[in-house]
Amino acid sequence: MVNKVVQLCLSDGNGGMEFYVDRITEDLKEAQIEVMGICLESTRVQSYMQRNQVPYLAFKDITQALKHVMRIRRWLIEENVHVVHCHKSSDLRLTSLLKLVMPSIKVFYTDHMGGQRAKKSPYHRFAYGKVDRVLSISKATHQRNVSNLPVPRDHVICLPHGVNINIYRPCYDDETVRTKRSELGIPEGAVAIGLPGRVTPGKGQDVWVKALLELDPDLDFYALSIGGTDYASGGTERFYTELQALITGTPLADRITFLGHRDDLTEILPVLDMVCIPSENEAFGLTIIESMACGMPIIGSNTGSLPELVDSASGVLVGPHDVSAWATAMGAMVRDDAGREEMGRAARARVEQHFSNKQHVKRLIELYRGAE
Repeated sequence: MVNKVVQLCLSDGNGGMEFYVDRITEDLKEAQIEVMGICLESTRVQSYMQRNQVPYLAFKDITQALKHVMRIRRWLIEENVHVVHCHKSSDLRLTSLLKLVMPSIKVFYTDHMGGQRAKKSPYHRFAYGKVDRVLSISKATHQRNVSNLPVPRDHVICLPHGVNINIYRPCYDDETVRTKRSELGIPEGAVAIGLPGRVTPGKGQDVWVKALLELDPDLDFYALSIGGTDYASGGTERFYTELQALITGTPLADRITFLGHRDDLTEILPVLDMVCIPSENEAFGLTIIESMACGMPIIGSNTGSLPELVDSASGVLVGPHDVSAWATAMGAMVRDDAGREEMGRAARARVEQHFSNKQHVKRLIELYRGAE
């Protein structure tokens, strides 16, 4: 029976994929699965390994990791590890070599991106041929993986992400809500419109800003972007500068703010009134279920995985580039206090039923053990 797993992520990024490694490490440990790690030095993933106090190997770069494949093999044998779960497509170079020198290990690969290009070159056939299961994070990416990857259809499993519903939850303490909203600069009585996510092209902040600028100035609203605005925090500085140029000098300039990266998202989301996710092609959309778990009604794009997450009871979906449609949807939701509250309750219930981390990790452990 599998009771020890290596999480392998040779990424130097600071996005959802890296954060997933952190979350799944926590959840597996809570489920009494011992976790070990392989990562790159001086990265966010390494800091997650350290914070979770798991044994790990860290390498300067992927080349150094490949050169030390026999060292990794010895480590896995000494630790009696039979399952390696990797998270980046380039990680497959290392797992392919490991599989050659250690055929007994089982390799899982979570495709966090859901790329739309076919990967059926000789290299891809070799690398994916060493993978025991590909985990797709949504129905949309599952369909693409089945079509685009050189993997037997029954080896591609749809396993949506989950969120900790005990951490991401509504706040019913009026004083706590007032204090947090004041700290965030939200005027008393204003409808708070949030957009959580790194400020980078593809996440849709440009459409969101343009739609906000089309809203009736007499509407009492305040808009907050919550996410990194520079490279260090996962954002794109040039894109952020362009957004600021759109806002500066407009009548609504003092009602749209960019908070930058925040570590208190679990405190911010519950004090908002609605959340917008205008991403063009989300492979899953973790921030959506985090927001829904906090009781937030959603306005999202009708593309990618979002239609799987948001139903008509919990939100509204519009075209990702349709600025007028976004403005209309936001304006209608700002005006409808009762409707927002009803949608927020439905959003929370939907996450509890379909997208909790307990459901996710239970299924993941079943897959680990089923591959023995």
